[in-house]
Amino acid sequence: MNKLSTNPRYPLEKLRTYPAFQNLRAKAETHQLQFRPKETARLRKAGTLDKVLDERTQSAWNALQDCRNNGMHLNEAEELAYPMMLLPSEREEKQRDSEESEQTENQ
Repeated sequence: MNKLSTNPRYPLEKLRTYPAFQNLRAKAETHQLQFRPKETARLRKAGTLDKVLDERTQSAWNALQDCRNNGMHLNEAEELAYPMMLLPSEREEKQRDSEESEQTENQ
């Protein structure tokens, strides 16, 4: 059985200097602004939007690095890592929640 490995975890300050991380962070921010406007407004009001985006991006970055180091192709790694940072749209989330509550009521 293969032993899976993890990358060393770099501090956010160091990751922010990497162009690839900056691009990933920009993708997370664009997605957040476009598909999660209510959450964005709530996080801005609380002053935590940047912190949340940084944490999500860092989680996705670490997952991407671990997947790639363990032999996954980039597209496979992205399939696993991106949902950590690119959350479903608020509309999709609301629809999924209502479908789940309907299923619970029908049981």
